Amino acid sequence: MWNDEVQPWLPLGVGLKQGPVLAARILVIEDNASDVFLLERALKKHDLRFELLHMHTGSEALAFIRRQGRWSQADVPDLILIDLNLSRYSGEDILREIRGARHLARVRVCVWSSSQSLRDEAILKKLGVSHFITKPSGLDQFMDIGRVLKDLLAAPFDCE
Repeated sequence: MWNDEVQPWLPLGVGLKQGPVLAARILVIEDNASDVFLLERALKKHDLRFELLHMHTGSEALAFIRRQGRWSQADVPDLILIDLNLSRYSGEDILREIRGARHLARVRVCVWSSSQSLRDEAILKKLGVSHFITKPSGLDQFMDIGRVLKDLLAAPFDCE
């Protein structure tokens, strides 16, 4: 469960060919609440059914990844979206933990960051990141992130 009030990720309807239409389970590890607000708007704009869990800190994310405390029985997300520039723990530290967690081996991981460093991209590729998004400065470009994530979730996933 994500929090005490909501039991997300239940079927939201029935698709014509594929059976139940489920909400995409998205874990967002981001310390900027404004970016998360815009992300939710972008996902809604592109008609993606989703349940979003927002972790504000690396410490929270590590507890989730390690299944500690209230996260011991947490559902596995379909997508993890992580900012590289977190306080205390780097996004790279969090990515290493994700890739070391057996229960998250088949989860797509997407990094979004204001960084455009080739070093960062090389590290991310080595850690098996599914997609890298440079955080845009304009609202229109930010809204396009919803389409990118919707397409990413719809595409076949090869975790090898």
